Amino acid sequence: MPQTRRDFIKFVVAGSVAADCPVDLALVTAPAAKRPKVDGEHNEICHQVRDGHHFDRPPVSKHYDVAIVGGGVSGLSAAYFLKDRDFLILEKETHWGGNAYLEEYDGQAYATGAAFIERSEDPAVNLAREIGLELLPVQNPDPTLVGGVFIEDTWGAGLDHLPYAGDVRESFKKFRRDMQAFPFASRHRELDDEPFSKYFAGYEPEVKNWWDNFGPSNWGARTEETSALLGIGTARAIADESKRDDRVTWPGGLGAITQRLADLLKPGHGDRMLAGATTVAVEQQKNQVSVTYLHDGELRTVAAKAVIMATPKFITWRLVAGMPAAQSEAMKQIRYIPYPVVNVIFDRPVFNSGYDTWCPGNTFTDFIVADWVVRKQPGYKQRHNILTFYTPLGITDRVRLLTEEECRDVAASVLRDFQKLRPEFNVDPVEIHLYRRGHALYMSTPGNFTRVQPIARRSMERIAFANTDSEGPESTTSKGIEAARRAVREVEVMLAAKSVS
Repeated sequence: MPQTRRDFIKFVVAGSVAADCPVDLALVTAPAAKRPKVDGEHNEICHQVRDGHHFDRPPVSKHYDVAIVGGGVSGLSAAYFLKDRDFLILEKETHWGGNAYLEEYDGQAYATGAAFIERSEDPAVNLAREIGLELLPVQNPDPTLVGGVFIEDTWGAGLDHLPYAGDVRESFKKFRRDMQAFPFASRHRELDDEPFSKYFAGYEPEVKNWWDNFGPSNWGARTEETSALLGIGTARAIADESKRDDRVTWPGGLGAITQRLADLLKPGHGDRMLAGATTVAVEQQKNQVSVTYLHDGELRTVAAKAVIMATPKFITWRLVAGMPAAQSEAMKQIRYIPYPVVNVIFDRPVFNSGYDTWCPGNTFTDFIVADWVVRKQPGYKQRHNILTFYTPLGITDRVRLLTEEECRDVAASVLRDFQKLRPEFNVDPVEIHLYRRGHALYMSTPGNFTRVQPIARRSMERIAFANTDSEGPESTTSKGIEAARRAVREVEVMLAAKSVS
């Protein structure tokens, strides 16, 4: 087949599929010698846990005050808050950070997941300041790119410039007015039991389409499966003229927080931070909790006076023995979507017009300029234009992340759709990195926040529960940190009670 594009584009899939994953040959031809290896998430042991595989449990080899299972933002935060305790933290990946994890290309950081926080999100803002991260403002209300037209500040002045008929633009404005006037404060429980889609009657379909594109990227669901409490609350906030954009971030997104936490912990606690350690069983006993994990090919069991499970609930209920039935059932009700993130790396400026741009009708929902908050700093030169594409999939599409061919197709489709948006985007990248996660984001479905999560996060006698799926109504880094603080408070009470007894 004759080559019609560049000689090749290096294509890296972070995941547990086989090595040597070249980009779609319809776009490029990658010489076999230059095909990249595959690295990143490894799920084989987790799948065995999911399928009920029995692991032999060796005798206890070490004792700790607290064992923390999970090294994402919630687990790392818990470790940081417990830094004066004798703790052990276990993370199945070879890196720390979970969905808030950054990578680098030629010294430039980019996000593989969580991107930003709001200044009003006190847990994350306060922790970022405490660990010495300067808050870098985004200062760019979300634009939209649709029909080849780039619309700045979509829900502000941008509504007058949407490439739709006048009655459709007026429908967007009416929706904004109605959401601002909605009697929100007095109806939280009622709204959480209703789907967001209920509140789109009487508006043009383009309005709902915009939110059906927005929801999966932020909370894992289209309007039909989104809690109206979250949907309406977000609609009110995004159109609030009093604070057009109060987001802050860093190069690498919120991976900057987890990277700093890990860097602060390692000098004094590195021997108690085990990456590449997959937990397979947690059992509460009379005077301790036993934790069995696989590390360096060997099963080991340790004991702790208390445990924090900073793992997603879909795996937590499988790991913890003796959990109350109602709590286990609550955890099983929480649903998660597969969510690959595709970073496309260009060796020239291709797009620098907006921070987070929404693109309804494509294989990706939105994309972010990786170095947005530093590109205008004195002396900064953009060596590479790295664009981070958010590509949430439907639950039934999880299988697409299991094979080389499907991973190729996902990333190739993202590139093709981007290049078609505007003529000047039809540029070949030098590399494409796909970071795949099979259960990355929980769905903020009706009733999840007010009825399910309160039961799912209840502490047991010696086990507390954290993670970003513990607090709600939406999965955020700030909620993961909030969950960690709560779990640490609960653990401190457990330890104090045991010391007295």
